[in-house]
Amino acid sequence: MVTRRPTFPIGFSLTDTPAIKKVLHTDERCEVYELASQNGSQDILVIQRGDAVATLEWWSRLSDSAMKLECTVPVYDVPEFSSAAHLIVLGEYLDGQSWAGRTREELEALLFGLIDCVTKRDPVQLFPDLNASVCWRSNDGSVHSAVPLAASPPTENDAVRYVAQTFFQMVTGIKLAGTSSAPPLSQWCRGAGGQLSRVIEACLNSERGKRTITTFAQLNIELGRPQSSPANDTGWVDGLAQSNKVTGTSGLDKVAGMHELKSLLRAEVVEPVRSPEPYKRYGLSIPNGILLYGPPGCGKTYIARALAEELGHHFLEIVPSELASPYVHGSVIRIRELFDEAAEHAPAVVFIDEFEALVPVRSGLGGFQHHKAEEVNEILTHLNDSSEKRIFIIAATNQPEMIDPAVRRTGRLDKLIYVGPPDAEARCDMVLLHLSKRPVSGGFDARELALRLHGYSASDLRFLVDEAARDAMMRGVLISLDSFDRAMKKIAPSISAEIELQYQSVAQRGL
Repeated sequence: MVTRRPTFPIGFSLTDTPAIKKVLHTDERCEVYELASQNGSQDILVIQRGDAVATLEWWSRLSDSAMKLECTVPVYDVPEFSSAAHLIVLGEYLDGQSWAGRTREELEALLFGLIDCVTKRDPVQLFPDLNASVCWRSNDGSVHSAVPLAASPPTENDAVRYVAQTFFQMVTGIKLAGTSSAPPLSQWCRGAGGQLSRVIEACLNSERGKRTITTFAQLNIELGRPQSSPANDTGWVDGLAQSNKVTGTSGLDKVAGMHELKSLLRAEVVEPVRSPEPYKRYGLSIPNGILLYGPPGCGKTYIARALAEELGHHFLEIVPSELASPYVHGSVIRIRELFDEAAEHAPAVVFIDEFEALVPVRSGLGGFQHHKAEEVNEILTHLNDSSEKRIFIIAATNQPEMIDPAVRRTGRLDKLIYVGPPDAEARCDMVLLHLSKRPVSGGFDARELALRLHGYSASDLRFLVDEAARDAMMRGVLISLDSFDRAMKKIAPSISAEIELQYQSVAQRGL
């Protein structure tokens, strides 16, 4: 796909690379060229704008089965771009392939390849660009992308929709915009059949009340893939979750450090919800829900997911924008449907992020915002004694003072729990995780560094490591404490002592 004028003409040759034979893809972010080859291999040149360190990591870890790095190209040869590489690819180029007359088995094989390409992402934390013009498929059916997406890794729900949209576009030639509905796949490709068409439709659905597929485990089950398939155990985590992940653990155990917080959650939430009988015998109520609050970027969403995993209950996640409706009473109906769904799958955990947007202080609402008060009332109705329906509510917010006081009273959200910046142990684990498989000097002391990173949130740490790696690459040295000293001059901690005190005072004020 060529959407802009290519930088290099056919016949042009960069340092130590064959001459350009054909332009395969150009856009504002990257360009892909087919190179002339004399040994029968399929050679391509890829040049890209963006994070040079991460992109070079991406190319260096390409699978030998279908795509491998032949060499990187000096950036002075491509001054407008940040990185370039000469790759050797094996298999068929996906762009231009005709799928309309393929059988269901052939179509499913393509979909399986796209799923595995996404779920077996490289630990460098980039996400593959599934545009057909930058992808190849090897003889074993695996799909390989020559470039990563520029955006951060999406949530699993968005990734499932992205794979479905990509598959639909490859098969039909129709590019779907946003979350728009699509005609049945079988209308464009008879070989798809009703079952595959319904599966793709469920992946693309975003309207509440319709059948949806939001996880890769669910998608693989719907497709009837063998349980031994690697894609059935994706271990999916989003960008922030990757920062906190500890391999081989589950539930709250995979949250690095934060022992005091985890002990509190287990004592106040996990034990009463998981084993309510002793509490009931002593006349103690089972909590309806908790409110996690604290500075942004500190892992509230990830901790909520880990807590749900620890409980082992059905998990529903929502943000207020997904409940919004242009119709009168529309949002109220969607809130009711959310809790009805939770009751149907009980025991269940309902996680509501950005909670302050859903339940603002009613006294501050103007006349034109009267419908918001109605939504708050609906939430209050469902929060009352939700534990009796075996529904546990986890809410998260950066602005607890903006939440209506009636929501926080006993019997609704019983516990107000502060989630602050990662402690020294957590910072050490996160730094080591982000440095994994990067060139680090032998005398590097992550614990010493972690003690100096007070006030850095989980998201800050990821950017700090990237900046230290970029500094070391530009100077041609291994990543060291000196690299981090330079990086810390550019990236300051986002959580000051004043901000921490402000959040810690919330509990003292009884909000």
